[in-house]
Amino acid sequence: MGQAVFLDGRADEVGRIQGEWQRAALCERVERTLRRAHQLQNESVLRERAERFASVLENAAPHWIEEANGVANAAGIEPWQLLALNHLPPHFWGKDYVAPPLGGEILSEDLVDIYEAQGVEPGMGGGDCTAFFALGDASISGETLLHKNRDERDEVQSLYIKRIEGHFRFVGGGEIGNLGTAHAHSENFWAGANNTGSAVLPEEYVDCALGDSHVLRLLCERCASLDEIVPALEEWQSRGWVGGGGFEMGSIWILADAARALIIEATSKRLAHRRFDSQSGAMEVRTNHFLLPEMQEFCLAPHPASVRRLTRAQELWQTQSGIAGIAAAAELGRDRDGAPQAICRNPSDHLGSVTVSTSTATVSSHDDRRCQTHFRNCHPAYVPAVILTPLDRVCDSDLLSGAHNQHWRNFRGGA
Repeated sequence: MGQAVFLDGRADEVGRIQGEWQRAALCERVERTLRRAHQLQNESVLRERAERFASVLENAAPHWIEEANGVANAAGIEPWQLLALNHLPPHFWGKDYVAPPLGGEILSEDLVDIYEAQGVEPGMGGGDCTAFFALGDASISGETLLHKNRDERDEVQSLYIKRIEGHFRFVGGGEIGNLGTAHAHSENFWAGANNTGSAVLPEEYVDCALGDSHVLRLLCERCASLDEIVPALEEWQSRGWVGGGGFEMGSIWILADAARALIIEATSKRLAHRRFDSQSGAMEVRTNHFLLPEMQEFCLAPHPASVRRLTRAQELWQTQSGIAGIAAAAELGRDRDGAPQAICRNPSDHLGSVTVSTSTATVSSHDDRRCQTHFRNCHPAYVPAVILTPLDRVCDSDLLSGAHNQHWRNFRGGA
């Protein structure tokens, strides 16, 4: 799995550490992307989109630019190339997506093994994210559970604990090259997940702005509680900073602390939300289409696969009411019923993306040592969980898993 690294310090220092450790995989991804751009004769479009994204970051998160410069300098790429990975042109890959090679000379022993990070083969299937939570009496421990299956292009994934000076610490994860995070657990004891939302009307979408994963990271860095999240998002929308989960796609965020949960559905320009509390023992599921009535006039009809996964996940999760736990969340995340339109996507599905990672966060009001996230940093059928905590220490993983994770204790430290 590689050595555990804590990303803690100034933005440029955090970037340098990432660039050094991710150099081989990141350079391979940039080279592959530039080769595709040359085939399409749109190299100039990549640079122009990177510049537009940078102009948003200069206002919304200038420390990300410092981080990106640190990553690029350490990895031996140009900063605009890293930014371009965050906003490739619409339909850039189409059916011609090429995944990273499985192993080979591009890797060093210090990187996460690409075979391990991607399951079995590069031609993995498609789908989108499935996320769900249980509050209060709905879980066996009476503690909040928030799970996310992430389906994406078959890129090398990373997970980390990140704290840039002046901003809150968070546990995160996503593909190498993405400045955002697809899984989140804040030091303020709330956890979050982003899902691509419904296809939206073109006038509801702002291109080259903060995507759903970028927004999730910024929320982690800025918001001390769930109460601050909706006002922050509304402000960022008013400034034109919010994009979507893809080109002309909306965003869904599922967030929870020890007592409450929040679901937000948004275009670039408007949002609707619902709040839930632990007293009601709420259990909710979201896939990739808007459910809130306020958003229906701004989006297109849902994809049948999203509807199918929603129905299946609701069926499985709601039967766990009162006994929901980490193991049940993990099993649901591996569910193959209805393949290829299953919750868990396999190589044999050939749908353009794959389940690249899962996370199950526990948020406890009883004991802060139980505020942890179980990550499977690749296809969940092939790898064990790694347990990370947003606290200023390595977690006692035996509290939840029954297995003392001594490996992670051996690699404490800052940048």
